[in-house]
Amino acid sequence: MLKIIILAAIAGLGLIVGLRRSRERLLEELKALSDVLLLRLLRWTSRFGGELTPDGAAEQKMWRELRLRDLQGLAQRAKQKQQNRAK
Repeated sequence: MLKIIILAAIAGLGLIVGLRRSRERLLEELKALSDVLLLRLLRWTSRFGGELTPDGAAEQKMWRELRLRDLQGLAQRAKQKQQNRAK
């Protein structure tokens, strides 16, 4: 098992050093993975939401969905602006 981990680490380092695009993509994926892991750790250790009533949990879900929809709208508008600038 340790040999597989070492080989994977060497292959990953080879990608980082070898190809610029691969390096940038790999680093972005590593950042995203670390963000997800950190958020899960924080949620798990803080026990966030454990004290919420069912109504409070429903309200939190509603606000989360609203924020996600707003972010998706912002991303879509930014993409449209970028496409318009490219023309």
